Amino acid sequence: MDSFFKPALKYLLIVVVTLAMGFSVWLLPHERKKKEEPASITTPIDAKDEAGRYLQQASEDFFYHEFDRAIENYGKAINAFEKDNQLEKAAKVYESLGDLYKFRTRIKEAEAQYVLAMQYHHKINNPLGEARAMSHAGDMFMERGEHAPARDWYTKGVALVQDLPPHQIQAVLFESMGRIYWKTEENIPEAILWYTRARDSFSALENQMGYDHMAAVLNKLRGGQNLNTH
Repeated sequence: MDSFFKPALKYLLIVVVTLAMGFSVWLLPHERKKKEEPASITTPIDAKDEAGRYLQQASEDFFYHEFDRAIENYGKAINAFEKDNQLEKAAKVYESLGDLYKFRTRIKEAEAQYVLAMQYHHKINNPLGEARAMSHAGDMFMERGEHAPARDWYTKGVALVQDLPPHQIQAVLFESMGRIYWKTEENIPEAILWYTRARDSFSALENQMGYDHMAAVLNKLRGGQNLNTH
């Protein structure tokens, strides 16, 4: 029976694992000015390159809850990417390992993998990648209700991207800072500041969904602020 279902599931598992591991299969709207696309490590079906085969096998391992084998194959993928000098992709695999440990609620090990990703991105002078790994770490703690470490990671990520041209990672970090001030500190003026920055970044990216969401949040915050002044 397994031999019958496994081939059919093979073509579904990449999307499933992609979502579980934190990679989005939906693309943001195109920016007004075309920019270099970040390296993707989403694996094609029946990958021909060595690293892709290891990632594909790791995805299958994850799908079948063979986590130790998935970790082993992610490590092999990192080595293969390094050998081919695809260092940004290697760094992103560390983020995937962090997501895997997060999925298993092995929080210290997840954070350690995110830190490795940050260090690797820093080594290759990729502040956006470094900030993204910080955002993942912050999200992990935020989801657990551990707001202090979440804020620390978000703050470090913001420091890396706040002066860069508009980018999705920047907008998401600004939004995360707004959520920290709103939901955990009830500091509405500071939350409005960060949500406004997020809205402006989404606007510059022509991301209508992100812009509309930030605008709705700002309307809610400003309405509540006005009520509190009376």
